Amino acid sequence: MNRKIALIILGLVLALTLIQVVYAQEPNNNEVDFLDIPKHLAKAFGISEYAGKLLASVCLTMIIMLPVMIWARNLYLMLIIGLACLGFCCAIGWLDFWFMLIICLIVAGLWSGKMRGWLTGNG
Repeated sequence: MNRKIALIILGLVLALTLIQVVYAQEPNNNEVDFLDIPKHLAKAFGISEYAGKLLASVCLTMIIMLPVMIWARNLYLMLIIGLACLGFCCAIGWLDFWFMLIICLIVAGLWSGKMRGWLTGNG
């Protein structure tokens, strides 16, 4: 089996298994609201609700980003999709806005040297 495909399958299985923990914890097979997944993850693992939100965001980001990182090989595409996924997690309340702001500042800091080269004509 190709190593890339094995990595994708492993990541998706881990992420989807964590999401299924939520449905196993719900008594009488009641419906689980999508926005309540972090709360149920926190209850299932005995962690704080904020840690449950981070865990749910990581699972969602992994499900979306792992195939893109393996097959796209385009840095800008990965960055756009990753920031869109973080924005979605912020919009539904799983992540605080400052988390996405810090990620954007880190990316801007990493690219500042490259941009300086483009502006001065050295790059």
